[in-house]
Amino acid sequence: MLYEVKEFNISEQLHMACECIHLAFADVAEEFHLTPRNCAKHPAFLSDSDLADSLCRPGMICFGAFFENVLVGFTAVWPKVEDSFAMDQPIAPSPDTYELTRLCVLPEHRHTGLGARLMQAAILSAKEHGAQKIEIGIIAENERLKAWYERHGFRVTAVREYRYLPFTVCEMERGL
Repeated sequence: MLYEVKEFNISEQLHMACECIHLAFADVAEEFHLTPRNCAKHPAFLSDSDLADSLCRPGMICFGAFFENVLVGFTAVWPKVEDSFAMDQPIAPSPDTYELTRLCVLPEHRHTGLGARLMQAAILSAKEHGAQKIEIGIIAENERLKAWYERHGFRVTAVREYRYLPFTVCEMERGL
């Protein structure tokens, strides 16, 4: 199969991206027993409006994988925002650290190298924008996905529990 991975304008193709994200994350939600009730913010359950809010941020760079002009994979990368707990300080992006988000491939197009191609496109873009490292957060219990990221040069930096999530978060990073 011939796939095309390219950067695209999320505001022009938002509905297509939302559909791809919902479908690609649905089996993950099922595997880890996530529901709109216990994990409303999981990508499989986010409304198009909430996904738009999370994807249409300053500095966000989106990539799509297309097969016969149909979006079958997606990811985005953007400068990491450092949290500020002081009320008088703005939240500022970190120019040397980027976050990889929403990396997904529709189930029938997985195991074709497409996820790696999407990730590489995002990493190259982050590097071109001055990033020195890239971070991602995944479901820690997803050992298969964690091993996949480790094969692509990521390492675990933290494992955290959040009272509002029904799973543990594994934070990973990779130097560029």
